[in-house]
Amino acid sequence: MSIFRAYDIRGIYGKDLTKEVMSRIGQAVGTLFPGTFTIGRDFREHGAQLEEAFVSGLKKTGANATLVGPSPASLCVFANWKRGNNVTAYVTASHLPAEWNGIKFFDKEGVGFFEEDNKKLGELSFSGDFKTGSGVSQELKEMDKEYAGFIAERIYPEKIRVVVDFGNGAACLVVPKILKRIGVEASFLFDWPDPKFSNRDPEPKPESLTALCERVVREKADLGVAFDGDGDRAIFVDDKGKVIMTEQSAILFIRDIMKTQKGPVVANIECSDIIEEEVKRYGQEVFRIPVGHTFLVQQTKKHNAVFGVEKSGHICVPKFFWFDDAIINSIYIIEIVSKMGTKLSRVISELPTRFFKRFEIECSDDVKFQVISQITERAMQAYDHVTTMDGVKITFPDSWALIRASNTSPMIRLSIEAKEQKRLDELVDEMTKLIKLFNLNIKPPKP
Repeated sequence: MSIFRAYDIRGIYGKDLTKEVMSRIGQAVGTLFPGTFTIGRDFREHGAQLEEAFVSGLKKTGANATLVGPSPASLCVFANWKRGNNVTAYVTASHLPAEWNGIKFFDKEGVGFFEEDNKKLGELSFSGDFKTGSGVSQELKEMDKEYAGFIAERIYPEKIRVVVDFGNGAACLVVPKILKRIGVEASFLFDWPDPKFSNRDPEPKPESLTALCERVVREKADLGVAFDGDGDRAIFVDDKGKVIMTEQSAILFIRDIMKTQKGPVVANIECSDIIEEEVKRYGQEVFRIPVGHTFLVQQTKKHNAVFGVEKSGHICVPKFFWFDDAIINSIYIIEIVSKMGTKLSRVISELPTRFFKRFEIECSDDVKFQVISQITERAMQAYDHVTTMDGVKITFPDSWALIRASNTSPMIRLSIEAKEQKRLDELVDEMTKLIKLFNLNIKPPKP
């Protein structure tokens, strides 16, 4: 599959993604989207070289570049928004292993480029029909202070103790400064740059957060926060060291937001049904969308929603700005927890929950969408309630199953939710049999 994917551009450095390729990407984006650019990068070893190559190509089209340097993705998008520039370009491979790299693009409102945009960039980068010009670049100094000030003017936590796991990713550059500025007592894990992500997976999965969970309990902290590699997603841990289900975190946000605002909520197709249950309490509607943070930001804005959430941990809180910013959202949840008047674990224990499993099935990029099409055809023959918004979702009175192709990896994902463990197990067996009709072997989730 091309390195030009649904939400971004990514490949293995030195194999799929080279300095020459990145320079041509710079020329392509400068040709298709002329204007001013804000550019940043995470800590990957080849990030500086790829950024330099990209900027070099970009300037050849006459576009001008503002350089933020090493930074979390959220800060880079914020800088572009505050400066009124046209496009954010952020060099990263997000949560993928250290040998990967890539680049994400966002418009001036913080909406990521869509698949058709990235495909156009791919076609033009190969054809070489670029604009010519002579652009300039300049460094943007002390953006972290402006960003911290923006947050400090809007969020006022009370006394609270927090543990933050940066996973050696980019969020460690700014979050400690923000927490100190607003008076939050905090301790940190893996709070130094490590391009190899030696201490934990850059993807903040429950199984990779053991150290954080143990530290929260040992230090008797009120909350734990874990960021991914480029700092654009965060996962939360309660005071008993338990990773909180994304949708349960979402309910905490929704309840606080609905105190002062009323409006619809956006949730992707993989999110739990407990979102609808909560939002109905306020007489509001949930709009379901395909998986992908680009859709999340776009649709949150389109529906004038007060909140948007993805299963993976991307969250939009429009009272701050439209784009999903894991850093400001994490500071916001710190404020919410600090004002609860009771332990977070107690509040979470009273929230509805579901039994959920996700499986990964290796499948070549070249055929995975064709396979999904075949599975969808079979499912529509066999089941009454089928949704094809993103892959195929089969809904039952007490459960659902979603089978979809990953837009970022060579695999198919099977997600299942049920109200009871027994029903979950039954549905796992049923969906496994359906998928195996197409000679695909399911990889079980890690314990």
